[in-house]
Amino acid sequence: MSDADIPDLTTKQEALVNTLPAHIADIADALGIARSTVRDHIDAIRDSGLELTYDRKTEQWTLTDERASKVRRISTKHKSTITREANEVIEAEHSYLLNRLERTDPLTVSQNPPQDAESFCIAFGDTHFGDVVETDRGRIQYDMDIAADSVDTFAKKVLRMKQLEGEHLDFSDCHLFLLGDLATGTHIYSGQVHDIQAYLAKQVEVSAQKMIDLIVTLNNAFDTVHVYGVLGNHGQDRAGAARGSNTDLLTYRWVQDGLRRMDVQNVEVTIADNSHSLTTQVRNQTVHVRHGQQGQQHVDKTARSESDWRGIWSNIRYPTPDDVGFDVALRGHYHCPSMDWLMNTYPVFTAPSPKPGGEFAEMIGSPDVGAVRHLGWCFGIGNSRRVTFKRLVDDGDFA
Repeated sequence: MSDADIPDLTTKQEALVNTLPAHIADIADALGIARSTVRDHIDAIRDSGLELTYDRKTEQWTLTDERASKVRRISTKHKSTITREANEVIEAEHSYLLNRLERTDPLTVSQNPPQDAESFCIAFGDTHFGDVVETDRGRIQYDMDIAADSVDTFAKKVLRMKQLEGEHLDFSDCHLFLLGDLATGTHIYSGQVHDIQAYLAKQVEVSAQKMIDLIVTLNNAFDTVHVYGVLGNHGQDRAGAARGSNTDLLTYRWVQDGLRRMDVQNVEVTIADNSHSLTTQVRNQTVHVRHGQQGQQHVDKTARSESDWRGIWSNIRYPTPDDVGFDVALRGHYHCPSMDWLMNTYPVFTAPSPKPGGEFAEMIGSPDVGAVRHLGWCFGIGNSRRVTFKRLVDDGDFA
């Protein structure tokens, strides 16, 4: 019997098969999904032609199909290969790249924009290159190609936003804040290995190239581009991994290297090498950037979230202890866009994710699952005003 005789299962369905025989609750725990979702997957597997049997005495589902051993072999080999290659390649490539870049000068530009203008700012992240999101019936909702298209669409929309706002303003400098989780990793939550399309090396390769494409597009539209990158929670692939295994850091390093090799001028890159946050200055305003996984989803709507963000604000003093904590804050992680006012004074932007809501996204907050895919924020910063305009960018048609 050839592999062609095996029905085409989704990655989640392959993972489910490899848990059998098992109770519904045990399958749900192993894959990190709801019990109702387990039942949907079982129905889909049976519809594909594979024989699954429920034993009422033991309350377990079992793969009783005559092709059981071959089904298990194919799916197990596929996932173990992804994991092995990911671990081997990411360690070797990052060690080599960090050693090479330590001998190069950082990319910097002049910090003197015209004082009678505003700065054009962009918040973008959580692209999760490498993830695949499927419906229970196997229809692809998000994968590497859709992620790449989302970055390209975002770049086009940003230029459109610049054109609209630039009818009355002259933007010379652009500040691109990358909020982490650009690549998705492989071991961030239980069962994630069954939700990925590409291993780490490919995730980093594609995410870095698309960020370079975005930066070059911005570089052609602005006099200077300032890029800031923080690490997301998906960057640290394994709890015991070395610092050099951080996928976000590797992506940023490849971006730096690519821009240098292309001899792209007037671009500055600032990376929080070992941190989920950084604080910088845009004009007269202090801007705090973080991935956001350490705090509550809400910014200032509950006693706990108010305490979190007031604590962040009070602990930041840049550049001296006499300054305010921050004037503007940016974060990602929760995949759902919002713009809140801390203490009715300081704006905090939460950037969306182009990735649609999935089971893991539902665990950390309220994912953005609307018909229009939200991509990121564009906003302005002035010398005397913290936010001069704001626009939420999506992938819908231009009006």
